[in-house]
Amino acid sequence: MLKIENTLSRRKEQFKPLGKEIGMYVCGPTSYGPGHAGHARTYIAFDVIRRYLEYKGYKVKFVMNITDVHDDIFKRVEKENTTLHALTNKYTNQFLSETNLLGIKKADCYPRVTRHVEEIIGFIKILINKGFAYSKDSSVYFDVSKFPDYGKLSGVEIGETLSGTRVETDKYKKKKAIDFALWKKSKPGEGLGWKSPWGHGRPGWHIECSVMSQKYLGEQFDIHGGAMDLIFPHHENEIAQSEAASGKSPFVKYWLHGGLLTINGEKMSRSLGNYITISELLMNYSPRLLRYFVIQSHYRSPVDFNKDAIEEAKQSLQRIDMFVHRIDKIALDDTAMRTEGGCEIVKVAVEEFENCMDDDFNTPATLA
Repeated sequence: MLKIENTLSRRKEQFKPLGKEIGMYVCGPTSYGPGHAGHARTYIAFDVIRRYLEYKGYKVKFVMNITDVHDDIFKRVEKENTTLHALTNKYTNQFLSETNLLGIKKADCYPRVTRHVEEIIGFIKILINKGFAYSKDSSVYFDVSKFPDYGKLSGVEIGETLSGTRVETDKYKKKKAIDFALWKKSKPGEGLGWKSPWGHGRPGWHIECSVMSQKYLGEQFDIHGGAMDLIFPHHENEIAQSEAASGKSPFVKYWLHGGLLTINGEKMSRSLGNYITISELLMNYSPRLLRYFVIQSHYRSPVDFNKDAIEEAKQSLQRIDMFVHRIDKIALDDTAMRTEGGCEIVKVAVEEFENCMDDDFNTPATLA
């Protein structure tokens, strides 16, 4: 019996899908630079979860968005004197190539924001008509005070101080600090953007995932995943705008969040000089070793990437390879299968593996 730690309920729950096909959505990359080690950790972890669900016999429809509209992207386009599509296509193609090298299964769909702007505008209109959003100075904002369940995922309360969150970066003329942008007006002289009923502009960050997940998985689906740092404000805001628009709750039944990755005990950043790209990882380590390094830790746990840890993973993987080689020899020898209880060894190993994975995808326990 599979049980999953649900961020929404803050407890471990028996997995009961909504229908015959599991809808699974994982927040994808923002295409303004190369993927990094933290991305690799997150997407390998959710690939393992997806594969285990399929191993259990579930049919999984897996969707991962590509964020190709974002303030950081627009800044990079201007800085590099290039076009939006040239920049985002470059890094999207690089990401897809590198995740393929990492052994990550392709998603059933990789929707991009630029291809869903009309749907996003339509979704915003619904929120305005229902009284959950307002237009001000050619931008549109979600009125958090109109959604009573706001904070049910993150535990954040409307009156709390939001210092240190990405809410502070959203410096537009909204009524309240916690309100978030659904549509951002273009800045003076900025040619990038789209026409809308509220003026020339672009979608906000959070609205894309609500619109694209619902288009491909429906107004309610089974699993939504991402890294821990997306719980607030991104996923909290997704819930608010999605449930406000559809009138259905829950928007997502199970919320899964992966732990963050550090480098030698420090947060990875370019300013600290410890920023590692996926391409750099692949130049130095095999994809198999990187995948093993990831599954040594539970997907919800933080992971520190350092030379000692990767060397330890390498040695552990070698020991496993030796054990598998021994099992293969036993399996090919009918006498050994009978005298050494080979069949029973394999049967017990499979049962133990499934028991561990059924406990919130406990990969480190499977390796113990």
